[in-house]
Amino acid sequence: MLLWILFAALTAAATLAVIAPLSRRSTEPGSPAAGHDVAVYRDQLAELDRDREQGLIGPAEAEAARTEIARRVLKASAANVTGPQTRSWAKGIALASILFVPIVSLGVYVRLGSPDVPGQPLAPRLAAPADPSDLGDLIGRIEAHLLNNPNDANGWRVIAPTYQRLGRMGDAADAYRRLIELQGPDPQLQEAFGETLVAANQGMVTGEAQTALDAAVAADPDRIKARYYRALGLMQAGRHKEAVTEYDEITKRSAADAPWMATVAENRGKALAAAGLPADTPGPQPREPVGAPVAEGGSPAPGPSSADVAAAAEMSDADRQAMINGMVEQLAARLADAPQDSEGWQRLIRAYAVLDRKDDAKAAYDRARETFKDKPEVLAAIDGVARDVGIAN
Repeated sequence: MLLWILFAALTAAATLAVIAPLSRRSTEPGSPAAGHDVAVYRDQLAELDRDREQGLIGPAEAEAARTEIARRVLKASAANVTGPQTRSWAKGIALASILFVPIVSLGVYVRLGSPDVPGQPLAPRLAAPADPSDLGDLIGRIEAHLLNNPNDANGWRVIAPTYQRLGRMGDAADAYRRLIELQGPDPQLQEAFGETLVAANQGMVTGEAQTALDAAVAADPDRIKARYYRALGLMQAGRHKEAVTEYDEITKRSAADAPWMATVAENRGKALAAAGLPADTPGPQPREPVGAPVAEGGSPAPGPSSADVAAAAEMSDADRQAMINGMVEQLAARLADAPQDSEGWQRLIRAYAVLDRKDDAKAAYDRARETFKDKPEVLAAIDGVARDVGIAN
C-alpha cells in the first residue's frame, strides 16, 4: 500500500510540473492586464495633446509619439479580442495533462512492472542463501553481520584476507587491527597486519607497521615475510647496518632455492652500499634446499618421492626394498632431529603412502601437525598431502 501511495504522490508532482506554467496569470495579450494597457495608452495620447498645446514638444516629435502610442493601442485592443480563446486553449492542455499523465503511467507500469510481486524487506534478503559466485554479495553480507556483531572474531578473520586479495588494503588493515584486539596478538596476524599497513601506505613502513612486524618476529623468528618488511622499514629509517643484519637473518633461515632469495640479495647489496660497507662483505650461507637430505660428504641428496619409488619398480624385489627402506628411514631419522622441515614431512608422508604403510603415514602426519600446530599456512599444505594419499578427509 505504501508503494502505491508513493506512486500517486510522484504522479501528482509530475502533473503539477506540467500544468503549473499553463495556469499562471500573465500580462501577455489576452489577459485582463491588456485592457488596462489600452486605458494607459489613451491617457498618454491626451497628455501628448496637452504638451503640444503648451508648446512643450515640437510638431514633428508630437506626431512621431502619437504614431507609436496609436500602434500600441491597436495591439492591446486586438489582444483583448483574442484573449479568451488563448485562455481556453491553455485550460484544455491542463485538463488533458491531468488525465493523460496518470493513465499512461499506470498503463506502462502494469505492462512492464511487477505489481503482484510482494515486497522484499532487507532482513529476509540478507537471510536468504548467498550466491557463491557473487563476491560482492558475500562481502556485503559479512559487512552487514559485522555491523551488528562487531565482536565476532570469525567474521573479521574471514573478511580481512578477502579485503587483502581485493586490494582494499586500508579495509584489510582495519579488519586485522580489530581481530587482534578481539583475540590477542598472534605472529601470523601481526605479520599480515604489518604487510597490509605497508601496502595501504604505498610501501612506507609506518611506526604502527614496524611495531606489528617486530611483534611477529619476536614471537616467531621464522616469519620471513615479517622480517622482509622489517628490513625495508630499517632501510627507510636510515638504519642500513641493521637492515643488512636483518637480510642476513632472512638468508640464514631460508633455503637456497627459496623464490625470494634473489630479491633479498639485491636489497642486501643496496643496504651495504648505503651503509658504506664493501659490496663483497660476506654474509651467512642459506640452508640446503628444503626437503633435501644430506648424503655422506655433506652434499645434498634427494629424498624419496613417489617418482623415486616408481623408478625402483624395475629392480629386483630385494634391491628395491632395500633402497626404498634406506631412503625412507634416512629421511625419517633426519626429521626426528630437525622436525621444522615441513616439506620433508610431506615427502615422508607420500613415501609411506606409496609403500602402503598407512599407519606410518598417519603417524608421520600426526607428528607433522603437532610440530606446526601454530602455523596454519604450513598445516594447510600438510593437510593437502594427507588428503591426496587418503589418510585425511
